[in-house]
Amino acid sequence: MKNRWFAKIAAILCAICLATGVMSQTMFARDSATALAAEEDALPEATFVVLGDETDPTAAPTATTDNRLSVPVYVDGAPRGQCAILDGEPYMEVRDLFAAIGQDIQLIDYGSSISMAMDGLLMTAQEGQRWFMCNDRYLYVPHGVKTLNGTVALPMEELVKCVGLTASWDKLQWRIDLSAGPVKPLEQGSTYYNETDLYWLSRLIYAMAAGESFETQVAVGSVCVNRMHDDAFAGENGNIYEVVFAKNQFDMVTNGMIYVEPDDAAVLAAKLALEGWDPSDGATYVSARDMGAGYECVAKLGKLKFFAKA
Repeated sequence: MKNRWFAKIAAILCAICLATGVMSQTMFARDSATALAAEEDALPEATFVVLGDETDPTAAPTATTDNRLSVPVYVDGAPRGQCAILDGEPYMEVRDLFAAIGQDIQLIDYGSSISMAMDGLLMTAQEGQRWFMCNDRYLYVPHGVKTLNGTVALPMEELVKCVGLTASWDKLQWRIDLSAGPVKPLEQGSTYYNETDLYWLSRLIYAMAAGESFETQVAVGSVCVNRMHDDAFAGENGNIYEVVFAKNQFDMVTNGMIYVEPDDAAVLAAKLALEGWDPSDGATYVSARDMGAGYECVAKLGKLKFFAKA
C-alpha cells in the first residue's frame, strides 16, 4: 500500500513541476440514483471557529495580541507547536500539522511544493498558488500557499478541513485548540463534484471568459453558483443545468458556444467556484456592459462587470 501511495504522489509532483495547468477529467452525467447515494455517503465538513474576534464590539479588548507573529497550537490540551500569523491568518507547516496529530505520512518536499499521502488522503500544494489539491478537490486559499522554514504552509482552517477535525482560534487566550479525534479524510472530488454541474459550469465559464484572467473565470462560475443557491434563479431543482439553460439568461446558450469543449483552466475555475471561491462578491449577473437602474456593479474584472440587484 505504501509503495503504491509513494508512486502516486511522485507522479503528481512531476505534473506540478512540469505543468502550470491542471488536467481535467472526463465528465459524464450522473443519474439521480448515483447522485443520491453520493450525497448520503458525504462526510461532514470540519470546522474552524474564531473566538473573541476583535471585530465583535462585545468582545473583550485584544490589542495586546494584534501584533503577535505566532499562536501556540494545543492538541487535546497539550502544546504541539506553533502557527505563524501571516496576513492575519494562522498558517501551519503541513508536515507539522500531521506530526501534531500523530499521523504518519509519506511526504515529498521540494521546499516550494509538496506532495503528501496517507491512507485515504492525497494532497499537493505549491507556493504562490491560491488553491491546493486535496483528494482531487481544489480548495481556495485567500492569501495563497506560503512557505515557512523551507517547506509549504497552509492556513489552519483549510488543513483541519482536509483531515475532518475541529479547531478553534481563541483570540482572547491567544491559542489554537485542536481535537485529535479520528481523522476523516476530505470527501473525494469524484463524489463531491456533481459531474453534471461541473460539465455545464465549465462550459459556461469557457464560453463567457476564455482569454480572461483566471480570477475572472472563477467569478463567472461563482455567478452561476450564486444563482443556484438563489430561489429566484434556481428553478425547481436548484442545479447548475437549470440555471444555465433558464430562458433568455445567457447568450452563450442561444449562440451555441455553451457546447464548446472547455479547456483545463475553465474546469479548474468551475471546481473552485463550486468550492465557494467568489471573486464576484456575491453577484448574480455578469455582463460586458452596464445594466442600468436597479442593478449595482459589485465587481469589475477584466472586460466583465458583475452585478447584484440594487
